[in-house]
Amino acid sequence: MAADRPRDILLVRNGASPQARVACDRARGIFSAGGYTSVLIDAPSAHELSATLTDTLRSRALHVAAVVAVGGDGMAHLVLQVLHEVGQQGVNVAFGLIPAGSGNDLARFCGIPTRDTERAAGRVLRGLETTPEHMDLLAVDCADGTSHVCATTVCLGLDARVNARANRWSRIRISAKYAVALVWEILRLTSRDYTIDYTRPDGARRVVDRRATFLSVANTSSYGGGLTIVPRADHRDGRAELFAVSDARPLRILFLLPRLLLKTHENLAEIALEPVTAVTVTPHDAPSGELPAHVAHGDGEPLGPLPVQVRILPAAVRVLF
Repeated sequence: MAADRPRDILLVRNGASPQARVACDRARGIFSAGGYTSVLIDAPSAHELSATLTDTLRSRALHVAAVVAVGGDGMAHLVLQVLHEVGQQGVNVAFGLIPAGSGNDLARFCGIPTRDTERAAGRVLRGLETTPEHMDLLAVDCADGTSHVCATTVCLGLDARVNARANRWSRIRISAKYAVALVWEILRLTSRDYTIDYTRPDGARRVVDRRATFLSVANTSSYGGGLTIVPRADHRDGRAELFAVSDARPLRILFLLPRLLLKTHENLAEIALEPVTAVTVTPHDAPSGELPAHVAHGDGEPLGPLPVQVRILPAAVRVLF
């Protein structure tokens, strides 16, 4: 390795996670053997973690070879916000991922080993020594003025409400709590009316009113710890997929779930998949009830209220997987 190349790898973790701590310790050995120095980025809150990572990148950018999220989709989401922000300021650093969370939808989609830290760290090293790869991101602008980037899926309908409920059960494994929350919300099912304004990859624009239960914009194939909605998703094709499930009774939705798990749902009459480069979703009714009715979730994290605009950002981040 050339002496003048950056040698620092920033490992970003949630210090409260025993799984992330163990993964960091194992990854450090792999990176050290490859000639890199691991720099741990840790803080007691997400806000402080973001601030620390931002300050480190701004002050040491020339020395940083990669930023590696050690955790699940939430940690990847946090790191990508920072990389996107500093990237707009001219600081471009590669992104790596070592799965140490409970969902790991991004890792599974990208073929990163979710139960083998050493192999995942090895992929980061190989990425640093080969031709750079890039992946698309989803840019999300919410009604409260906040902006975000997401790697996997932005949930806007019933799936967002499931996310919100599952996030309240922090001590349960994500795949289990998502399944329970999904059944809970389906049994209390209320479909909603939306105006969907979207642009296709060929530039054609359409505006439709649709009554829907599930409604998402996907960059990758799954959410909720493995529920596949877009089996042929491609995070490098410069487009997203608008996924919608039309108004249906609870029993019919429960019937559809095994088809999602088996990836055999694409031709069902209730399912609509539409390639898009931009989409704005506006609900017709006002929020009400126990949980916020119209809050978008991306990468499993709450983003902000609808209306929401989602745009594809082609080749937005350099990745090491």
